[in-house]
Amino acid sequence: MEASVRGAMPRFRVYLALSVDGYIADENGGVGWLDPYFGPELGFHEFIKTIGATVMGRATFDQSLEMGKWEHDNPRTIVMTHRPIDDPPSGVEVFDGDIRELAASLRADLEPGGKDIWLMGGGKSIQPWHETGLVDSWELYVIPVMLGAGVPLFPPGSPALTELQLASSEHFDNGIVELKYEPRK
Repeated sequence: MEASVRGAMPRFRVYLALSVDGYIADENGGVGWLDPYFGPELGFHEFIKTIGATVMGRATFDQSLEMGKWEHDNPRTIVMTHRPIDDPPSGVEVFDGDIRELAASLRADLEPGGKDIWLMGGGKSIQPWHETGLVDSWELYVIPVMLGAGVPLFPPGSPALTELQLASSEHFDNGIVELKYEPRK
């Protein structure tokens, strides 16, 4: 999926990798198992150019900080959390409110530039966006690894999600399968 065109309504895009058995992180919350599979053929650098803001949960934010110096490709990052962040890095905003209000604000801010919003992180932070019908696309990279345990895409007990329709799929020589879904119309 390409970025929104200038003046078009920005889209909320879930873009993430998961193991064949449905985990987005290992038992310790780590994602190092993804390292051997990250390559230019997956188009991450092209994807990130289409993004004007990133929205993530607190666990993803904290994990990003633990990985070292905060380096994010987007000038604006919104962290959904009920807890304050002491001395947040430049460009990081804390949000604790109604995501519909955040969505409207982001769309208004980003519409003139034609950039989209990346919903980054796990199911706990993504699920409310989906439940309110705000996710415009699911861009999933299935990695040919079976973790056996870890952090699932959605936590156990999550409410049922609506049906999606396949927009496109592609496979790569390294065994990764890219699946792009949209809400069923």
